[in-house]
Order: sequence, then C-alpha cells, then structure tokens
Amino acid sequence: MLRNVIIRSLLFATLAAGASYLARAYLHTDQFIADVGGLSAFLSVFGTLYGILAAFVVFEVWTEYNHTSELIDKEAQGLERLYRLTLYFRDQKLTGQIKAAIAEYANIIIRGNFRKLGAGVRNKEHGLAFRKIADIIRNIELDDDHDSIAFGQILEHYGDLGQFRTERLNQSLSRLPVLLKAFIYIASFFALATFIFMPFSNLYYAILSVSIIGFLQAMIFQIIEDLDNPFVGHWNLTPEPFARALKHIEEDY
Repeated sequence: MLRNVIIRSLLFATLAAGASYLARAYLHTDQFIADVGGLSAFLSVFGTLYGILAAFVVFEVWTEYNHTSELIDKEAQGLERLYRLTLYFRDQKLTGQIKAAIAEYANIIIRGNFRKLGAGVRNKEHGLAFRKIADIIRNIELDDDHDSIAFGQILEHYGDLGQFRTERLNQSLSRLPVLLKAFIYIASFFALATFIFMPFSNLYYAILSVSIIGFLQAMIFQIIEDLDNPFVGHWNLTPEPFARALKHIEEDY
C-alpha cells in the first residue's frame, strides 16, 4: 500500500524533474536571472497561500475520514448493546429473533464491504434489514413493569442506533466540493510550473528542488483522493467492527 504511494510519487517527481531539464535546455530558463526577484516575491506570497490551502484540505479530508470511522464503530457497538438489552426480557425467543435480525443486518454490511458507498450510492438491503429489527421491537409483548422499563431502554437505544446509522451513511457519501478540489490541483500546477521555470543558476539544484516539490505534491494528491472516499484506495475503512460485534454476540449467547 505505502509502497505504491511512494512509487507513484517518485514517478511524478521524475516527470517534474524531466520537465525542469527540458525547460532549461530548450527555453534557457537560466537566462531569466534578471527576473528572479519578481519570481521570488511571487513564490513567497503564492507559496504561503498554497501551503495554507493544502493544509486545510488535507485536514478536512482527514477529519471526515476519522469521523466516518468513529460512526462505523458506534453503530457496530450499538448493535451489540441492543442485543444485550433484550436479555433483560428473559425471553429466549425474543433474544433469538433479535440476534438473527442483527446478524442479518451486519452480514449484509460485511458482505457488501461498503462497495456501494464507495461508488456513491446506498444499499437498499441495509434499510430493509434494519427495519426488520424495528418490526421485532414493535411486536414485543410486555408482561410486567420490569418489561416496560426494559422496553423503554430498547426503544431509546434503537432511536440512537438509527441516528448513528443515518449519520454514518451521510458522512460516507460526503465528498469534497468539486470546485475546492479543482482549485487545489490548479494551484499545485502553478506552484510546480513556477519552480520549473525558476532561473536557477545551478542545474542540479533546480532538478532537486523541482523533484522534491513534485514528490510532495503527488503525496498530497494521493492523500486527498484516498481519504476523501474512505472506501476506495489505499487507506480503506472496513466493516471489521460489525464482524467483531457479531463475534461478541455469539460468545455471549
């Protein structure tokens, strides 16, 4: 995973270095030394703005990625807790029904591996399986005050679980605005182009500088693209928390 990211970044850095060499050889950029003051001033201002923008975008996608991961964990833990709440009814049939419904819902998520969310669409099977849990809860028969208290806890927890699920789906489908993403790529192009045409007096220093800038930009691009969609790419979120919840439920049954 990390190896592929580094290889792509090195390839991009090599292409940037080649562009710098060609600019030096055919456009004689070293002869533009008289304009180095203006270029330096431009890079100082533009570089500061570009650095702030890049840091903001990376921070934004990283925050969204972590938030999505947190919601997945909360939903999986919520399913596990819902099962345990049904144990207070002391009704083996009800416990078995809830366990089967939770297992069906979680297994659909596990089999799907968030592929549809990665493609930007919802899986209708998830909603149908989740509503089966609600149907079982709605048909619970209360025999005494103990059951009433437990039923109230289950209803409240199922409501919280539904909220976690809705937030998780909405967050999973959230992406960076196209305009913002285009802006960071265009700004990156101009930043790299400025270094390529910078009239360095030393060819080797010019190639080294452009290579480093190109490598870092390629890394930033891959981080943004990967974290913006947490289900596609190298750093993927998996339904492992749901598999872990099912394992805990099975062990407690």
